[in-house]
Amino acid sequence: MVRPKARGLATLVLLGTVALSACKEGQSAAAPEPRPVRVATVKLESSADVVRYPAVIRPRIEADVGFRVAGKVVARLVEVGSRVEPGTPLAKLDPTDIQLQVRASQAQLESAKADAANARSDHQRYAQLRQGEWTTKQEFDRRRTALEKAEAKVHEIEAQLRVLNNSLQYTTLLADAPGVVTGVLVEPGQVVAQGQPAVRVAKLGEVEAVANIPEQQVAGLPQRALSVELWAQPGQSIRGVLREVSPSADPGTRTYQARVTLADPPPGVQLGMTATLITRQERGGAIARLPMSAVTQSGMAPAVWVVAPGGGSEDERLELRPIAVAAFAGDLAIVAEGLKEGERVVTAGVHKLDAGQKVRVWAEPGQ
Repeated sequence: MVRPKARGLATLVLLGTVALSACKEGQSAAAPEPRPVRVATVKLESSADVVRYPAVIRPRIEADVGFRVAGKVVARLVEVGSRVEPGTPLAKLDPTDIQLQVRASQAQLESAKADAANARSDHQRYAQLRQGEWTTKQEFDRRRTALEKAEAKVHEIEAQLRVLNNSLQYTTLLADAPGVVTGVLVEPGQVVAQGQPAVRVAKLGEVEAVANIPEQQVAGLPQRALSVELWAQPGQSIRGVLREVSPSADPGTRTYQARVTLADPPPGVQLGMTATLITRQERGGAIARLPMSAVTQSGMAPAVWVVAPGGGSEDERLELRPIAVAAFAGDLAIVAEGLKEGERVVTAGVHKLDAGQKVRVWAEPGQ
């Protein structure tokens, strides 16, 4: 005989079991929630290999000019940044010593001319005596030799005087071409040697962009299209022509200096401006740049998860797409094949996804 209290307890247990079974069946019948994923939209672009290097605008010809004679500087006539024309005085030396040498040479020349005139008179007299057989041929030849020596002495001193006159002119340092003074290396009161640099002048005309190129990029530089963009004029590209590459690397940076002539520089280009040297090499086709976190594997080949639309408006599934990676640049993967414009690629958690899995695109809060 079953007691009423025990019968009621058994009924409650049975009802609980039935309710739990119904709950489990309802959970198994409910569809799983789509997994949120972060995606990036594929944007195809030209596959040209573009590399940028910092550069500085320099003149093609920049020379340190100096006095052709030694002396003491008495005046500096230009400042850094001064524009000069051919014949513009740059600096002056004290000409006193050379002026004294010129006067001494002029006195020597007058003396030599007097000696030559005396030798010429003697030669003429002995020439007449020789015609009348009043002197020997030996004495006549001696007078002719003395005349030739005296005239040669005159020519020698005249040449020395011309050199001294030139040296007197060299005490004023003149510009030999249009240019800009980029450096002043002497000051009044300083004694300089012959040929010592006094003023640095950049000649006007062709300007160049000077950049340091890593050794792995030097070999292919002549085959690349070059252009220069000034920092002061962003967005304005200037075509460049490679003029020279340093034959040896800089001992400190281990880079090679390249000088690129600006084909048609705009009026606003100034020496010393900062610029960017852009090297470009076309490869054909199109590429996409994706974060490296988007790349996974399909077998032994690289692949990405592409979000493919399903049957419903919010029904999206994953497709594992093999790709061809051309290169890695920093934290980006350069994809050459396998993707189309506008496709969406998962960029996070790619190693925890499955093919055909339902997903929804994650929207950042506030967007």
